[in-house]
Amino acid sequence: MYFDPLYLLILAPVLLFSFFVSILFKFWSNRYIQTPNSRNITGLDAVQIMTNQYQNPISINQTPGDFSDNFNPRNDILTLSRVVANRPSIASVAIAAHEYGHVRQKFEKNPLMLLRSLVVPVVNIGTNLGYILIIIGLLLALTNLAWMGFILFSLSTLFALLTLPIEIDASTKALGMIKNLNLLSDQEIPAAKRILFGASLTYFAALFSSLANLLYFAIRIQGSSRD
Repeated sequence: MYFDPLYLLILAPVLLFSFFVSILFKFWSNRYIQTPNSRNITGLDAVQIMTNQYQNPISINQTPGDFSDNFNPRNDILTLSRVVANRPSIASVAIAAHEYGHVRQKFEKNPLMLLRSLVVPVVNIGTNLGYILIIIGLLLALTNLAWMGFILFSLSTLFALLTLPIEIDASTKALGMIKNLNLLSDQEIPAAKRILFGASLTYFAALFSSLANLLYFAIRIQGSSRD
């Protein structure tokens, strides 16, 4: 089995950063999911308060996975993990508010969210097909085919690039709602900021990883074309 040391050289810093981010987010989320909030409200309570305030027509679902919370703009379903939905903690409110930030983006017609929703099917197909074309192009020394695959594969980077400002904006909206609706006390806001910051770092890590993969394939294809 062939292993390319160049791949490890390019990806190693990204993998270290991703590992650090994962540990940091897990530490903060596990710490603050066990820290009760002063209002004694769960993530589900927080979503219901925000829904009453903003009157966005959504459905709320629960899932057993830990921190698997998400909002699906295609069917307007906000899914909370059971630990977030049912535990009256600082993390529960922060995470629920972040997901409701995505709800507000949907109904405020956030252009980046609309664009990302449109490109999802293209990204899924293009990324997989692009990877295949790159490998075939490199193996058969078909440089033009490899570059075509590279262009398709780069759609995954475009997706990561679109996702980052969407997630940052959702966290900004979350903090605004937490303060405006008095979901957490002033003393609890810094903890909520840590959780949201840790979550945003995971999207930076995803973008850096995508860029590193793109750089690796660009170097390999360029080297193949010179040969």
